[in-house]
Amino acid sequence: MKSLSLQEERVKSETGTPKVKSMKSRKRLNISSYIAYLIIIPITLFAIFPFYIMVKSSLEPLDQIISSFNFFPENWFYFENYKKVFSEYPMARWFFNSTLVATMVVIGNIIFCPLVAYALARLKFRGRNLLFFLVLATLVIPIQVLVVPLYLMMAPLGLQNTYAAVIMPLLVSPFGVFLLRQAFLSVPKELEEAAIIDGCGRLRILFSVILPNTLPTLCTVAAINFMWTWGDFMWPSLVLTDEHMKTLPLGIASFQTTSSLVPWDLVISASVVAVSPIIILFLLLQKFFVKGLTEGSVKG
Repeated sequence: MKSLSLQEERVKSETGTPKVKSMKSRKRLNISSYIAYLIIIPITLFAIFPFYIMVKSSLEPLDQIISSFNFFPENWFYFENYKKVFSEYPMARWFFNSTLVATMVVIGNIIFCPLVAYALARLKFRGRNLLFFLVLATLVIPIQVLVVPLYLMMAPLGLQNTYAAVIMPLLVSPFGVFLLRQAFLSVPKELEEAAIIDGCGRLRILFSVILPNTLPTLCTVAAINFMWTWGDFMWPSLVLTDEHMKTLPLGIASFQTTSSLVPWDLVISASVVAVSPIIILFLLLQKFFVKGLTEGSVKG
């Protein structure tokens, strides 16, 4: 017993007591966390500052926006710009159009992207790798190259000034297919094999086994497609010309009546209204973003 106690004392003297070790590790964690805060806080303030300036300017009249810069507005309750935006322009209609288009695009991506991604991840057929390569190739094609062929497809169908013209080309996202395919590869095959033994088909496996285990990635795909569609300008500007069919980006662009006259007070206020749903959506789904973007990243 004495020999054992002597050995324990030697080990403690050489390695240190657990209490000392925990104190050292806590000090290291505190130092690293302080360094992280020193780096993250300035970056966060730098990223938030433009949005703050936009909100502040929306609460100021046009002459004050142009003439001078103040860090704080003179009146935090100056809402005349917002009243003008909604009274002089069909902002409510534009907001409805953007919401409808973005929602339908998200629903389409939630339905179609998992189907394509599951086929590329789990089904074995000839040309699977080639199809996946073609999906990836579409990610590097600039949108400017695609808008003319898309317009030539929509024009003969008589779809100008319709919701379908904006929604149909965006129902499947190559980025969503890629992200979901990588996430599906990270799901253990044993789960699928167990479901097959229980008599599940491919669709039942996809919606009952695969998607519940990759829900963060699916939410990330939905949020990213909503943001892309909500802020899209080029494609809707080609197929939508009717004033009441415009989305928010097109409506805000119509505020500029001449090349030299821009009502910045109205433009900024309308921009605050337009960006608000994106901020709310991000705050609601922020816990899914990091996990959704990194899920399956080690799978090939």
